[in-house]
Order: sequence, then structure tokens, then C-alpha cells
Amino acid sequence: LVTISILTAVGAEREVKLQAKRDERSESLAKRKSDRDAARAELRALWDQGREEHYAKLEARATTSAEVAAVTAFKSAIEAAIRARRTAVDATIQAFRQSVEQAIASRKSAVDAAVAAFKSARTAAVEKAKADCAAAVDPATARETFKASMKAAQDKFKSDRQAIEKLKDSLEPVRATRKQAMEKAIADFKAAMEKARTDLKAVLEATP
Repeated sequence: LVTISILTAVGAEREVKLQAKRDERSESLAKRKSDRDAARAELRALWDQGREEHYAKLEARATTSAEVAAVTAFKSAIEAAIRARRTAVDATIQAFRQSVEQAIASRKSAVDAAVAAFKSARTAAVEKAKADCAAAVDPATARETFKASMKAAQDKFKSDRQAIEKLKDSLEPVRATRKQAMEKAIADFKAAMEKARTDLKAVLEATP
């Protein structure tokens, strides 16, 4: 019975540690998201400021109606490209974060199920040990039965944990999709920027 009490106490302690670790991971994930969002917003603000300064210089250089129109068209094209890129990037980030949250939820559910199964098996082993003691079963036999039941429960829990660890592999395709989406957003943006520059340059160079 002393051994049973110790096992119960150890199990409770592990559950407390598990919850503490979950809380720590959740807080860390939330902080990383917040920090990245803040850094991205700050960088975008700097880009916006730089573009406005560049537009102002171009507008100051434009002297003919053709040049003014070209600068206006250039500005519109660049702003459209910026909006398209940011929309694509934000959507990609949001989709990835949702996939990560789903993976975390699935892992949590699997861990909870594994823990519940282990606790159930442990309880059954404890109750059997108590029943054996009450029935005056040979102590050595009762102890071996209890040890065998607990080993089976622990082996099952270990197997469940190994299966849970494989859940992280489910994010690999999601990471690949994110990478492809980001690369496309960048490529589309570069193409739009190049066309806008080429169109503006053609007008400016054609002006006598």
C-alpha cells in the first residue's frame, strides 16, 4: 500500500509538471508571435516612409505632363504590388499559425488520452492489488501481479508517447507550403516592381 501511495503521488506531480510545461510553451509561443508581428509592423512602417520619400523625389523631378502621369502610374503600381505582397504574406502566416495551433491541439488531445489511459490502467492495477490483499493472496504473487500490470501500463504509455512525437512530422508539409507561398509572394512582387520601374524609366528617358 505504501508503494501504491508513492505511485499516486508521483503521478499527481507529473501532471502538475505537464501542465506547467504546457503553460510555459503557450506563453512562449504567444510572445514569439507578438514579437514577430511587432517587428514586421515596424519594418513595414520604415518601408512606407522610405517609399514616400522616394515618391516625393520623383514628383519633384517630373516637369512634363507625361512625366507626372508616369510617376503617378509608378506610385499606383508600386502600392498595388506592396498591398498584394502584404496580403499574401499575412494570409500565409495566418494559415501556418492555424496549422500549428491545430497540431498543438492534436498533440494535447493525444497526450491527454495517453495520460488518461495510463491512469486508468494504474487504477485498475491498484484496485487489483487491494483486492488481492483483502483476499489474502500470497504477497509475493500479488506483488508480481501488480508489477506486471504496471509494467504493461508503462509500456503502453511509452508507446503512446512515441506515436505522439511523430505528430510533429505533420507540420513538414505545412512548412513546405509556407515556403512556397512566401517565395511566390516575393517573386510576384519583384516582377511587379521591375515592370513599374521599366515603365517609368521608358517615359523619363523619352522626355527631351
